[in-house]
Amino acid sequence: MHLKDNVKLAELINKAKMCSGDVFYKTTEGDVLNLKSFLTQMLLQSIANSDSSILVSGQVICDEKEDCVHFTEYAK
Repeated sequence: MHLKDNVKLAELINKAKMCSGDVFYKTTEGDVLNLKSFLTQMLLQSIANSDSSILVSGQVICDEKEDCVHFTEYAK
């Protein structure tokens, strides 16, 4: 799912932590980053601080279909 503008990364990460399966962020370049990974979280935080629009350009993908409900408020 693609994200709305002005999504707060900290909230997105907290939602990912609540999920039973893996949650990925796929960039427009095709990179797939696991949002449950601390390294990924730090990387995205660093990038989002310099360009907050980066989150809107990618998409969130959940391994478990039932986990998608956690992100509905952030979906376009």
